[in-house]
Amino acid sequence: MSRIVSTVAFSAVLGCSVLFGTAPSEAVKIEDFEFNQTNYETDRPQIHVKFDLQADNWNAVTDAKVTFKYHYKATLKKVSALVIGSDLTVKTDNMTKTLHLQSASSGNEMFFDSFELGKSANKLGELKNKAINTCRQIRSNGGKPNKQHVVPYFFYAEALLQVSTATTYYDSAKLKRLVAVSIVCDANPAWHEPIKPVGGVATDTGEFKIQSVDLFLTTFQGAETNPTAGNACKKLKVTVRIFTSGKGIVGFKLSRHPGQDVTKQNWAEFQTKGKFKGRFMLEETFVHTFDKTTNVQYMAEVGGGTFPLSTPWKEITIHCGGGLTNDQPSDPNNLIPAFKVTSTELSIISTGDKGCPAKAFIAATFITNKPGKFRYFIGTSVNENKSGELEAKKVGNVYRAQETMTLDIVKSGKLVVHARALDFPASSAFANKQYNCTGVKPVQGVTTTVN
Repeated sequence: MSRIVSTVAFSAVLGCSVLFGTAPSEAVKIEDFEFNQTNYETDRPQIHVKFDLQADNWNAVTDAKVTFKYHYKATLKKVSALVIGSDLTVKTDNMTKTLHLQSASSGNEMFFDSFELGKSANKLGELKNKAINTCRQIRSNGGKPNKQHVVPYFFYAEALLQVSTATTYYDSAKLKRLVAVSIVCDANPAWHEPIKPVGGVATDTGEFKIQSVDLFLTTFQGAETNPTAGNACKKLKVTVRIFTSGKGIVGFKLSRHPGQDVTKQNWAEFQTKGKFKGRFMLEETFVHTFDKTTNVQYMAEVGGGTFPLSTPWKEITIHCGGGLTNDQPSDPNNLIPAFKVTSTELSIISTGDKGCPAKAFIAATFITNKPGKFRYFIGTSVNENKSGELEAKKVGNVYRAQETMTLDIVKSGKLVVHARALDFPASSAFANKQYNCTGVKPVQGVTTTVN
């Protein structure tokens, strides 16, 4: 937290506000208090809502982080030191942040700081519901997902400042600020206008294309096999669903591990009823039986060629009764390798090496053995860090996920960076680069800010 004993010019705040406070004594007094959203206009936070083809509507937010950036300034007049409980508390939707004010001096003193409040969109409260309902309203009014729709939304955030001194006197002030967020109803390139048959024949839709492929694994209570006396194994229904741009033959491969792959082709037909009415679809169902507890994995692939369209690998454990209580398969050959991050590639790409300020671009690429999510951390020698969760996906012949950081280099020294997947210590990687600023003697460390 920053504080300074001087007057600081501060920009006016957009939106209306309410300020109130009481000071039983002049032992401490809030003489000025300001609180603002700094990304109100530029870099405004966004909540993205996904379009579900099956539901034909926007029905869920993404897990992208929604970040509100704030700045506050407060001038205090006090005759003794502040004590524990002198805090600034900010509430935005269901997010709360508390900043602690610390000072051992008396007299007029100014406190100010910039900070962020952020959370994944799918963990928000009323903001999440507002975003979904807004996009659904757009759909009910005829809006289509062939393009994204951006709607500004404004609501109030609250900031409560409470200060106390060693003599137990206190003062408080509360502000309500109008803050802004953009609701983004994402486009879905797989969506198309429903095709209405003319005289019982669907209209020409141009080039035949595969639009999407989905895979579903389901077991049913009561649908079982009995390979041995007193031993029952559930049956597994595997469903492959493929949407196309028109009527045509579709070939696909259902991969299974352990087990044999299946290759099949059939017609994608126009649907005249049901929830997929007005679309061209091929759906194939397979029922698989088992004679022991087995962990099995499936993937559906269609299209072939250089860039086939496929689902991610999906796995399920089929449990069999009759004494087989272990969730793991009894045959080691049936075990599917657990997800892991096998290695990390880390690089520092720089511009403006002849002077400062210079840009340092950090790129960390995590290589995995299969699709999956994992936690990561990127740290630097200047205490600018980044962490969160990434999802590895297939790119070419490998599974990988990438994260980047941008640093502004303003002093000479060596920049050291390390990256690792938190649950896979063997994947750690390190990189370093020396920066020399013209006219400035090198000093230990590098001062940076993250864009």
